[in-house]
Amino acid sequence: MTIGTIVLVAAFFTVSAIAVHQIVAQLLQNSTDAVLDSNLAPYETSILTEPLDAVDTPGEGELIAVAQPEGTTVVSTFPQALTDAVGPLTSAPVGTQRLTAGGADYAVTVEQVPAAMGNWTIAAAQDLASTASILTTLDAGLSIGGVVLVGLFGIASWVLTGAALRPVERMRRSAEQIVQTRSQSLLPVGEAHDEITDLATTLNHLIIDLRAAAARERQMVSDASHELRSPVAVLQAQLELMQSSEGPADRDADIRAAQRAAARLSALVGDLLELSRLDSDTVPTGAATVAELIEEAGAAVDRARLRTSGSRVTIDLSVDADGADPAGSASIRPTTFGRLVDNLVSNSITALDGDGRVRVIARVGSDAVVLSVEDDGPGMTSEFLPRAFDRFSQQDDARSQHQGSGLGLAIVHAAAQRAGGEAHLSNRPEGGLAVTVRVPLRL
Repeated sequence: MTIGTIVLVAAFFTVSAIAVHQIVAQLLQNSTDAVLDSNLAPYETSILTEPLDAVDTPGEGELIAVAQPEGTTVVSTFPQALTDAVGPLTSAPVGTQRLTAGGADYAVTVEQVPAAMGNWTIAAAQDLASTASILTTLDAGLSIGGVVLVGLFGIASWVLTGAALRPVERMRRSAEQIVQTRSQSLLPVGEAHDEITDLATTLNHLIIDLRAAAARERQMVSDASHELRSPVAVLQAQLELMQSSEGPADRDADIRAAQRAAARLSALVGDLLELSRLDSDTVPTGAATVAELIEEAGAAVDRARLRTSGSRVTIDLSVDADGADPAGSASIRPTTFGRLVDNLVSNSITALDGDGRVRVIARVGSDAVVLSVEDDGPGMTSEFLPRAFDRFSQQDDARSQHQGSGLGLAIVHAAAQRAGGEAHLSNRPEGGLAVTVRVPLRL
């Protein structure tokens, strides 16, 4: 900033100095022309009024030359070098010109004065040494003044910039200390309501979000390690038992147990990959039409009915899409929506424990698709409801009885948020749990 200020100020003063030089030079030139005209005026008047009288002798310091119509010079105080440079007065160009003679610069004005016997020629000259001296002194003063002013502006800019950036430097040192000490504190926020305060507030929000994301990641890794340990241990134990089994019946039982452990392990890995995809901002969200969403909901219900065939669990599907545009789309993949319905219905089936009813209701409005899944199960405890969408969260009874991973509702919540919607769950007054997912439509 200081360098930029110095460059701008230097450019400004350079342009200003050039302009001042030109203005003063023009003023001096006009002044010289006026003096020359003033010096010629008495001779012009004398020739016009008294052409037969002798020409007056020029005053001291005046450079005057007068020539008669036939070319004879009657008066001349020009130096010889200037006389040679001008040449015969009668043939000299009329007007003002700048000449160099004898190493000196002169301004020379030549005029023709008409008289009865012909045109007289009069000329006046002035040495430009004083004018050059004035301009030289002016240029030196402007140069010195410009350098001084540029230096003062540079110092002032350095001081002001340092004062303006001092809060930023304090903030940087605070951030560096937080990084080095692994402190959980935040950046200091000043009392002034300015840009530095806004920057500190924004950075503190960023730090809080990053810490929360890191905490979630650590918790997810810890929970995933815990959940993966059990099926891996079971699988390893079953493989060891198969090695020591003596009969085909024992070996078949061990193989089935190992298959169940592998299936659980595969499902857990699949859930983790799905959550990772939903959390990634680099993966496109995709899109699905209303017709595709309804079709996926129906397919998920059909899969659930096949899974519960032979039990006393009934699964109903209700679709309310009157007046809806089947070509309308939502920011969610069809397979993701089907996975969402699968998870909700599967949770309800697990809660019913072989007997009860699950109702899947899909309502299509003008701006959103609302999916509701209700069951007649025991519902959730009021203490667990706020944590139901957390990853790897389970009620103690559900964890001990059904060996779930606790990722189903987390996937539902993440999928709804990724689509720009929301998910809610609550206990039904008549018993059971109701989960509502709202997915907005693109307008």
